Amino acid sequence: MENLTPEQVVEKLNGLFAEKTKGMATSEEVNAIKSELGKLTSLEEKSASIESAIAKFEGQLEAIKETAKKSNEKAPANLSQAIRMVVAEKHTEMLDNVAKGNDFNMEVKTDTTITGDYTGTYALTTLEAGVNKIARPIRRIMEISNVGTTSSKFVTYIAQDTQSTTGFINEAGTKANGQVQYTEVSVAVKKVAGFIKVSKEMLSDLSFVQAEINNDLMASIEQNMDDQLLNGNGAGNNIDGVINQSTAWAAGIFAGAVTNPTVIDVLRVAKAQIEGANFTPTHIVLHPDDVARIEMSKTTQGEYTYPNFAMGMAPNMQLSGLVIISSTNMTSDNFLVGDFTKFNVRVREGVNIQVGYEGDDFARNMVSILAEARLCSFVKQNDTGAFVTGDFTTAIAAL
Repeated sequence: MENLTPEQVVEKLNGLFAEKTKGMATSEEVNAIKSELGKLTSLEEKSASIESAIAKFEGQLEAIKETAKKSNEKAPANLSQAIRMVVAEKHTEMLDNVAKGNDFNMEVKTDTTITGDYTGTYALTTLEAGVNKIARPIRRIMEISNVGTTSSKFVTYIAQDTQSTTGFINEAGTKANGQVQYTEVSVAVKKVAGFIKVSKEMLSDLSFVQAEINNDLMASIEQNMDDQLLNGNGAGNNIDGVINQSTAWAAGIFAGAVTNPTVIDVLRVAKAQIEGANFTPTHIVLHPDDVARIEMSKTTQGEYTYPNFAMGMAPNMQLSGLVIISSTNMTSDNFLVGDFTKFNVRVREGVNIQVGYEGDDFARNMVSILAEARLCSFVKQNDTGAFVTGDFTTAIAAL
């Protein structure tokens, strides 16, 4: 040991013990203390103070030997790790006892369960992305119509009132006199709109709310537009829908002449009526119930009668070359057959969103979110024969 006075040696050992035993000493730290004591006991001349210090430190050393950790063990970083270390130690001890054929004891505490000891559900929950929305009718009519734009309040077209006439004549005969006449027809652009109020706190605290509100308002506007394009009566603020501008179904030469008529027969007669008016139909619009009636039609023996001129399945189902559109905006038991290139939709303003204050919104910390669109729809007056509508009950009875 280095040349130290007895007082310095005792002071050094005191510091060593204080440093090594301030926590749970490891095996390496105990061995270091033993090494220092060994140097003291090997001295040939020992003062009374050193003898006393050796006895004191040897007693303390024995006391900490039992609690010393193995040098290759690491202290647990947290409570969870400490629990796992204890469980692993007990598990090893239990397996050793079982392997030797010995008994072992297990201490059982009162159960801790989620049901009995945890309040709430947040920590046990996985939040699904998105919002479960209320289903709306799928937009159908706009997609199959003749859609364009306008920058004016009115859309005007020129309709021919009288056609020119011609005819074969003999030599020096009088030619046919056909005076052509035209009429100017104007259609007004109309607005569809809606708004909701929402607190600024809700917009700030729920990050998904504004996008969901915007999407829902836009979907509501589009749903309203699609319903009006089909069913609007043109009165007041309503636009003029295609059904309101269509020709009524007529049995014509098929009246009372069809054996066991079905909805399929009605639709085939409608196609013939449109072609007889010099148009080429493209689509049939039906309620989903009536689409099902077509596919489920059977003979009295239960055999399906789905005809060979019907092809595909919804949404690509065709009947006699016409694409079938299934829409819940269509009234059940009713039908519409037509050449949708003749149904014109002109958009002044597409669906747009505006956010602002209305009334006392500012004072109440509220925000108004507005969605609107402006458009008009029309079948030109000489094209109404391109569309035929009616109800199946009446039409089947007429056949």
